Amino acid sequence: MTVPQTTNDPLPSGRRSLQLLAVAAAALVLGSVASTAVMLLAGWRYTPEREFTVAVFMEPDADTGEREAVQRRLGQLPAVDGVRVETREQAYEKFRRRVGGDPTQMEGIEAATMPESLHLTTVGRDFDCGPLPSIRKMAGVDRIRIVMRSEGGRPGAELGC
Repeated sequence: MTVPQTTNDPLPSGRRSLQLLAVAAAALVLGSVASTAVMLLAGWRYTPEREFTVAVFMEPDADTGEREAVQRRLGQLPAVDGVRVETREQAYEKFRRRVGGDPTQMEGIEAATMPESLHLTTVGRDFDCGPLPSIRKMAGVDRIRIVMRSEGGRPGAELGC
């Protein structure tokens, strides 16, 4: 005759599996909480989205075809409200308002001397400068200016792409 062997196992095998699953889930949650706490204590913070403005200033002798080509290329960038064209007259009026009509600063400045420009606004956590070198090399482009606007107590900055 064989003698049945007794085991010292207090839990049946089904309950043991359930207990192991519960321990694994608790370890996963605890690990996630711990790693998040370490990242926050180490200085990591959620980066808010910022607003960036891109201004492409055209050469004084740039023709309509060159401006339209640059406008089409800028249109491929993610923009909040599309590409806006600022005429010489609009640039002159904006400059006049900025200097308050001061005759000393307005001396020699006319609408014809102001550059046409193209503007767009984009939003993101950072700004991708990748497409700008090809735009900078296009015919009729004088310079490009990218500004990260200040908001919510965070300072703005001009980006050097």
